[in-house]
Amino acid sequence: MQYPTSKHILNQQSRQTLQSKRLKNHDRILYVNGLFTPPKYQDNSTTLEKESEEWRSLFTMILIAGFGIVMLLISVIGNYGILATNRLEAREKNLINKLNSMQQEKILLTEEIVALKTNPSFIELIARKQLGLVRSGELIFYLPNSTKNLP
Repeated sequence: MQYPTSKHILNQQSRQTLQSKRLKNHDRILYVNGLFTPPKYQDNSTTLEKESEEWRSLFTMILIAGFGIVMLLISVIGNYGILATNRLEAREKNLINKLNSMQQEKILLTEEIVALKTNPSFIELIARKQLGLVRSGELIFYLPNSTKNLP
């Protein structure tokens, strides 16, 4: 269904006549290429209000983005950031490895102490290796070190 229209009704509707403001050369190029639409003429007071509102919103966005960047840097580089945490975790693993090796060495030394106190064959083995002692009737052969160059 079509709505009835008449010239009289259309003429009664008020249309604002918009005046285009004078454009700069670089603005004309952008508008001709279709990147932007040219601004429509408005009062200077409303234009100034809109511009100040746009600047305020732009400043707010820049402020929020700056805050976000600072927080990101602190979370990565700061004293409790990701890099510091990784360094501490690596140091913790290194210290745990050292602790485990020291515990193994402690166990071996404790076993050696017990063997030196109770096992005569272990005492004899140590005397032979470290002091070079031999039993009576044993022959010792000293062999020269080999001077052959291996390929």
